[in-house]
Amino acid sequence: MISAFYQHKLSSLKVDRSSGHPKPHKICLLLAVMDLIKNGQVVGNRFEINDDLKTAFSFYFDQLKKANDADKIIQPFYHLHTDKFWHFKIKPGKQVSFNKLKSQRGTPSKKALFDVIDYAYLDDDVYEYFRNELTREQAKESLLENLGDLSVQFHRWLLSMGKSEKTAMSYVGAIKGSISTWASDANITQQNLIAIQSYSTINRISAELAGYQMFQDRNMKGKNMYSCALNSYKDFLSITCQAQVSQDIENIIKDESVETTQKAVLVNTRVGQGKFRESLIKYWKGCAVTGYQLTQFLVASHIKLWRDANNDERLDKYNGILLLPNLDKAFDLGYICFTDKGKIRISEFIESPKMLGINKSMQINVIGLHQEYLAYHRECVYERRHNNDSV
Repeated sequence: MISAFYQHKLSSLKVDRSSGHPKPHKICLLLAVMDLIKNGQVVGNRFEINDDLKTAFSFYFDQLKKANDADKIIQPFYHLHTDKFWHFKIKPGKQVSFNKLKSQRGTPSKKALFDVIDYAYLDDDVYEYFRNELTREQAKESLLENLGDLSVQFHRWLLSMGKSEKTAMSYVGAIKGSISTWASDANITQQNLIAIQSYSTINRISAELAGYQMFQDRNMKGKNMYSCALNSYKDFLSITCQAQVSQDIENIIKDESVETTQKAVLVNTRVGQGKFRESLIKYWKGCAVTGYQLTQFLVASHIKLWRDANNDERLDKYNGILLLPNLDKAFDLGYICFTDKGKIRISEFIESPKMLGINKSMQINVIGLHQEYLAYHRECVYERRHNNDSV
């Protein structure tokens, strides 16, 4: 478990609240740093402002920004040093210049900062927490606590997933209003659900609400709108925190029937790294749908869900697909699937597929060894999503 000291540090960052809301910049930077560590895109505990860091930062910033928040990575990269676990390696003979830079108000330019520093680095303990798959997910949950109410971010995420403005507003309103009220009335939690940023907590609350008569009755009258809203909020938190990945890795580590060397292979496979990812890159040679070839932007995913696959299937390259992030999320959440001939099927519950860059002409090249896995995905992921969602 992450120590209470650093858990507190990460959940109480000195964030800018001058615009009436907590700015997400520091949170996004640290989430980006975690991604680079996880993906092996950094060598040791040293960080510079490069394309990899900027891309990862912008990915999270687009999800967590509010109003007129500006995508400027230099701000958190510099100001995070005030939180006392992010430090700079000062260039020889530049300490006086760095002290002068710190004495000035505002944010220095990237050039001015890197004239006096070589790179930034984390406390060794924090770096180790970010390297460990289990504590990294706990750290992400701690970081999100800095943002308080996630309604704006959840609303934006719903739109990015193809929901209409009307549906997004309905889902956010349901989470903040009726569903939170029912959870309180049932003595499940007195906290407003939109302020809960732990996937495991929301998952538990969701399971308990499913047995509450008032929720069942209103959900039926609302044509499953309330359960859809709750499922979407779980999806939102799951994607942000990767909670299921954390649980799967913990299960691998605890499995006494698996040898230590095999555990390492399975863990790397579960996080989309190692030989499994390499085999998908070699096989697909780019995004399976679009052909896009810059592999740092591509996500290696399983077609048959990890939790339902055996260890052989988890390592089988024909149970894998390489996709751009927008297609990966739509596929993973069951909003798209592929026929035995590789043609895309798009759920009617993606209300604006063009916003996601998805169209009916898309397809992938498949062979017989893909068929069983694709059939599983259609029946157990796509159809389940299709049957559960209604607005």
